[in-house]
Amino acid sequence: MPYVLGVHLGTSTTSAAVMGRSGGRWTAATPFPLGSARPDVPSVVARAPDGGYLAGEAAAAKQAESHEWGCSGFVSALGEDAPLLLGGEFVHAHRLAAAMIEWVADQVAHRHGHPAEHIAVTHSSTWGPHRTHLLHLALAELGLTDITLLAEPFAVAVDYATRQGVANGGSIAVGNLGSSGSSAAVLRKDEPHDSDGTVATERGPGSGLDFLGTPVDSGESAGADLDDLVLERVRADFGEALSRLDPTEPRERGAALRLRAECSKAKEELSQRESSRVNVLLPGSSGEVPLARAHYERLARPYLEWVPEILVQAIQSASLSPEDLEAVVLAGGPARTPLLRNLVQQRLYETQPGLETIESPVRVDGSPELVAARGAACWAAEALSAATDRAVAGAETSVLMRVSDREDNSSPASSDEYDVDGAEAEIDDVSADSTAEPPRPPVEVEPMHVEPPPKRKALKVAKLSLAALLIIFGLVMTVMQGFGGSQQPASPGVMQQIGR
Repeated sequence: MPYVLGVHLGTSTTSAAVMGRSGGRWTAATPFPLGSARPDVPSVVARAPDGGYLAGEAAAAKQAESHEWGCSGFVSALGEDAPLLLGGEFVHAHRLAAAMIEWVADQVAHRHGHPAEHIAVTHSSTWGPHRTHLLHLALAELGLTDITLLAEPFAVAVDYATRQGVANGGSIAVGNLGSSGSSAAVLRKDEPHDSDGTVATERGPGSGLDFLGTPVDSGESAGADLDDLVLERVRADFGEALSRLDPTEPRERGAALRLRAECSKAKEELSQRESSRVNVLLPGSSGEVPLARAHYERLARPYLEWVPEILVQAIQSASLSPEDLEAVVLAGGPARTPLLRNLVQQRLYETQPGLETIESPVRVDGSPELVAARGAACWAAEALSAATDRAVAGAETSVLMRVSDREDNSSPASSDEYDVDGAEAEIDDVSADSTAEPPRPPVEVEPMHVEPPPKRKALKVAKLSLAALLIIFGLVMTVMQGFGGSQQPASPGVMQQIGR
């Protein structure tokens, strides 16, 4: 079954989602399990013994054994002139990012039996044309050309609009929290338009979304700092065992990485439970560390209080107020923390005069770390459908011009309608009738090379042939006169008359 792929390339983790198409129907965006136990994998690339690249969990294990053979953090380093050292070689960050995306595409293609028809990849809202151009070039070198790059807040908004719906003219705020930084942005949904300016009434729910104001980015870390808080709690009980770890020893370095993963797991469990436990397995020491949600939220509060502030800045940049928003969507792993939702609600609404009674519009998905990948898959389907519509319209216009030279009154239409409940969404076939005739896109006609008219060419050839015949005829006559003169009696020449 044909499908499109959405990839969220995060600084610490990478996730993916797919949307399949059967006939004229798109399925809902579904997360693709990249890891053995989790849908996402570490954003790590390692050098394989054969000279190729490993990615994901295998790369993380390779990095734990020999840190010089693995590389992480290349997403945040993309665009820098200085290359990264990997396996004794210097490699630019954009090539490592492309290798990570290629690995994801290969994993999905192996499961489905064929590659995706289109791929959409999310990136930080701070990226400009330089970084996106570098990534496009690196992907093209790997043979991945059907690629669309989109900002993470935009992908989150597309996912929300697809599942919940946003009215035309409505605005939503997006708070996207990552491991090494976070961003906030406001997006408005207007009526989508075609290239000729006419309203496109049959597009997907994500069409028409655009940034309003300036996105606000914060270099303040969220996910990594919250993991460190849990690790510090573990250090209080196992400080001596942790201090004895030798970072140059592969076995002990791997134990430290596994402990950090356990801390992240316990942090996520606290979003649904009042308490959790961190399993500690260190060389020569093991045990469990209990962690209560109330204690964790007291530690995490200073790291989360700035998130509502950047949301306020983004809303002010859009010249809006909180009551103008249909929703405030929080995405990213740290958004699981219940305290964060309460802080955003208090800062935007409960502390504002006249807004205390407004029903909370703060929205957090059940899997906030996968929202960006789902939104990227939805946008890939939208981009593919739009490209298909343009190709079909262009082909029809070309046929009409060359065969009938008259306008066709039929109106093939294509629509990208998504069901807001996440079920299958039907896309009308291009041959279906529509009440409104879609505008025909402009057609670029390239003139053909036409040979000179045959009469002029024939006349020129005739003149040249006649001249050649005359020359040949003159030569022949000269030779024949020479032979004919030798058979007749020669008249006495001057020398002969003198001799007489």
